[in-house]
Amino acid sequence: MKFEDIFEDIEVITHFKNGKLRPLRFKWNGRVYKIKQWNGHSVNHQGYTKQYHFSLRADSSDYVELLFDDSNLQWQIARVCLEG
Repeated sequence: MKFEDIFEDIEVITHFKNGKLRPLRFKWNGRVYKIKQWNGHSVNHQGYTKQYHFSLRADSSDYVELLFDDSNLQWQIARVCLEG
């Protein structure tokens, strides 16, 4: 497996409920990816700011880490792990 740091801004369709967020789909490099599996998540506190990290498996069979920064309400694709 090959891990690659990306840290590019992306568009994400997200479900917000009871103070929690869950990404459903994201668009990267002109393609829409559906979330196939949630592997875990964590929250990093940086002062008054929180960064939410989501480890996911996309329908492309690639593993990705998405990052949501609540200071600017921006999503990024942080890392990808290519299967092949």
